[in-house]
Amino acid sequence: MNKQWRLKKRPVAGPSEDCFELVEADIPELEPGKALIKTWYLGVAPVMLRYMQNETDFESALGLGDLMLGRGVGQVVASDCPTLPVGALVQARIGWQEYALIDDQQVPAPFILRHGDLPASHGLSSLGPSGFTALIGLREIGQLKPNDAILVSGAAGGVGSQAAQVAKALGAKRVVGIAGGPTKCAELINSMGYDAAIDYQSEDVPASIDAHFPEGIDLFFDNVGGVLLDDVLARIRRRARIVICGSISEYLLPPSERHRFANLQNLGRQDARMEAFFIFDYLENHREYSDCLADFIREGLLTPVEHLSEGIETLPGALCDLYRGNNIGVRIVRVASEADTHV
Repeated sequence: MNKQWRLKKRPVAGPSEDCFELVEADIPELEPGKALIKTWYLGVAPVMLRYMQNETDFESALGLGDLMLGRGVGQVVASDCPTLPVGALVQARIGWQEYALIDDQQVPAPFILRHGDLPASHGLSSLGPSGFTALIGLREIGQLKPNDAILVSGAAGGVGSQAAQVAKALGAKRVVGIAGGPTKCAELINSMGYDAAIDYQSEDVPASIDAHFPEGIDLFFDNVGGVLLDDVLARIRRRARIVICGSISEYLLPPSERHRFANLQNLGRQDARMEAFFIFDYLENHREYSDCLADFIREGLLTPVEHLSEGIETLPGALCDLYRGNNIGVRIVRVASEADTHV
């Protein structure tokens, strides 16, 4: 059988476990031009709340009773698709299920994980969306320079947990991260490559930013948005770059309650630049990103921080934990493993 999580109801004040229903369906029959994937890992990310609310134009509409959307890593166990041969380990839009039919016409297209010496779970962390986001944001969008004064918000999350390490691998000398609580802040310094941490739960954040950046900020990698972004805008240096990766502080707020910025005009005063990006617009270069990040891992410059839970049954709780502040690093659910797969 094929266990699946389907959307049972729309979220009201954020995702909750009762928004989903676990059902059993038949394993799909192979179809012409398609490949049958057995899921090994599934990832969860804050953007999934927007899927549940039908607030994106880059994913299919999600109706009540539909399979929950999501990306995963799995192995091809049967195939009529030449680009997805039997035995290949792929990262693709699998959805929350144990088996999936996919093809190479999906947008974004599936890609084969080519670095077999590294753990397959890395296909959802450093060798997948989170790692690509950190690399693209810092190198392509942020135009990182070695002497930049760099600040990262949401630094203990999936992307933030890799941002300092990637920045250092690209030549950065010092990176400061913002996270919530002493445990997360300790992890920033001990295992994520940050030189200093600001605890937004116990510190006066603007005062702490001033203390760490007395001359201002050159590069801000933002996962939080809202008031924090406005505070940073007031403290940017000339020709600073602000990389907009996410705004999790406002995902649960109606538009009328979202922050109204007071310091946007500082972009013009400082000849600075603020730019958002969508990683799937960059995936024609995914092989180069993957090779670069894999080399960072092998050289000891990047250690993926993966928060694993076991079993497909844990998916709703894993997603909800992102909004409860209970995760550190990339949140991944192990659905099966190589030992469970027979090609």
